[in-house]
Amino acid sequence: MTAMRSPSAAVLLLAALGSAASADTFGGFSGVDRPYQVNSDRVCTPLIVENGKASGAPSCAKAAADVMAKLRFKEPLPQRGAAKATFGATASGRTLTVTSATAETALVTWDAADPITKIVEVYGSQYDDRVAVAYLTRRMGKEVTDVVAFDLQKAGARPPVGDPTTPPVTPPVTTAPPEDPKVAAAVTAARKAAKPKALAAWKAVLAADPEHSEARYQVAVLQVGAKQNADALATLSTLAKSTRGDAIEWLIEARFSPTFAALRSDPAFRSTVGLDKRGNSPYERLMGFGGQWEQTGTSCDEPEVRLTATRDRVVRIRVVSRCKGGGYDLPFKGTWRSEGDRVVITMPTKGKQVTAADEAGCKFEPQGDEDSLRCNLGRDIEFVVLPTRR
Repeated sequence: MTAMRSPSAAVLLLAALGSAASADTFGGFSGVDRPYQVNSDRVCTPLIVENGKASGAPSCAKAAADVMAKLRFKEPLPQRGAAKATFGATASGRTLTVTSATAETALVTWDAADPITKIVEVYGSQYDDRVAVAYLTRRMGKEVTDVVAFDLQKAGARPPVGDPTTPPVTPPVTTAPPEDPKVAAAVTAARKAAKPKALAAWKAVLAADPEHSEARYQVAVLQVGAKQNADALATLSTLAKSTRGDAIEWLIEARFSPTFAALRSDPAFRSTVGLDKRGNSPYERLMGFGGQWEQTGTSCDEPEVRLTATRDRVVRIRVVSRCKGGGYDLPFKGTWRSEGDRVVITMPTKGKQVTAADEAGCKFEPQGDEDSLRCNLGRDIEFVVLPTRR
């Protein structure tokens, strides 16, 4: 009988190299933090971009299913073929260049370890603060797909969380003057104006009240619609300098409005509307990422919670608990107001006068380099939600 020969070291090495040269797939950006997903079980940290450059290789690690669930990775948003693509990418040798699809300006350059043969796809996050590129490269004699992602928020742009016992610094603001009937009538007319006459109508509001926040926002919207991006940025810049208390509300509206999607990768726009800074005022702390917060549930332990606050001071909360086939799904709707470092939620009982018993307090607490919001709704329902980046 011929003895069976064991594989040689060279054969084993070739097999290992062959398995290493496998294609990666992009799985989306986290909705509650900065990481992105590669394949089904790897969590990677995007490379920080400073002065238009990034270096090194992304740090990736395998993660358990519960960790992947907590990071809430969102479906990728391919840029190719998108009606309003924000990013593009080109490659020359080992150098990858990510560009703004609208201005065709370079946002970041990065050198890969091996020559890049083709750009497969470019993906943007919902807020255009991160971008990922899938590309082909040759490694160990095979053509494989690699994925790299970049964090477009400059390192250190978000101020560190300070002493939680110290009240947040709120910029000085002025209240709007008592509503002038002429201004109110002009606003009503502008909201109803046909598109060809809308710009003139909102400018009429500014003629009556030069600091009117909504009017400045609406003028910027119309300027973008007319492809007057420079004028729109100038209008938003004026709004950003306003001391009116509701100016920040309209700047945050601009951060996430589809109208301004093409400008989100523009550093001037991001700086003007404050996309990359931590909020100081209670309103900006609550609404700065779009007013959406969530807690990832764990079976039989913590409920899944989604909290959505809107500019009109409406709040919706959904609390879902699942455990061994049982559980509950509780929807809540009410209003919110800010009080210092707290958010007070009022959930009235239908047909009854609102009392203190209908109010629930939520408090901002530092968690890493951002805020969390701890709420106690009573009925043994307490949760801690984090801002959702969709």
